[in-house]
Amino acid sequence: MFTAIAVLQLIEKGKLSLNTPINKFFPDGKIKNLANFKGQNYWDKVTVEMLLNHTSGFIDYLNVYGDDEKALKVFSVKGKVYSSEEIYNLAINHGDANFIPGEKFKYCNTGYIILGDIISKLSGMNWRDYIQKNIFDKVGMKNTYFGSRLTKKAKRRMMRGHFKGAPSFMPPTLAGSAGEIVSCTKDLEKFLLAWHGGKLYLRPETLQMQQTKGFHQMYEDYKVLTYGYGVMQVAGFYGHGGQTFGFQSYVVYNPTKKIAYVIGVNDATVSPMSLFFLLENISFF
Repeated sequence: MFTAIAVLQLIEKGKLSLNTPINKFFPDGKIKNLANFKGQNYWDKVTVEMLLNHTSGFIDYLNVYGDDEKALKVFSVKGKVYSSEEIYNLAINHGDANFIPGEKFKYCNTGYIILGDIISKLSGMNWRDYIQKNIFDKVGMKNTYFGSRLTKKAKRRMMRGHFKGAPSFMPPTLAGSAGEIVSCTKDLEKFLLAWHGGKLYLRPETLQMQQTKGFHQMYEDYKVLTYGYGVMQVAGFYGHGGQTFGFQSYVVYNPTKKIAYVIGVNDATVSPMSLFFLLENISFF
């Protein structure tokens, strides 16, 4: 959500649009191979909107192994710092895109790494600095950090992540602009209320667009859960889930009911979204 909001802020400032093709920012290089599909390259067809609502078709670098346990063994290298280029290569090296850009929905963290780089290019500052200044500081999120920038004090306070009951570790930069943020329930509640209150945008139309436009069904058998520009929508609640190899989270707000849920679990195999569904009596199927 943070990366998507940052992009929409830059759209408000006229730096780009939803329809801007991403080859404007990356005209050449190996990154273009992300758009290879059945002998053709569709790089010039991919837009900012497709990255925001996961319709680019790109391979999701975090899920290339199809098994969290195997991925954990591969990625859990302490001291490792992942660059954007390394992350792009993780996706490229696992073959063609899933489909022609714009044809359908498939969740893709790779697209949000690209969006982070676009934020850096257009704002003139690292995407972390931009989000810190234009979201964290604006909302007053004093206990929210980027995993790669955790202070010693914050590290001491942070819960240990687990996978299947055992302590686990993931290099923060592996998540990058697709989810490197470390926060707490109070700060995330502040964030939700500020976002729904329109405090993060210049115009109310931007929030309205984010809550009504660009949505696609996330699962074939479950029509209620849809995904738009960096936000999930289910039963009138707007928010997002998060998962690394040690933690899961789910944050949502219903503007009609004026109810917020901020749920965090320090075990990657325990689903806070399922708890939300249970509390709201929502059937997944």
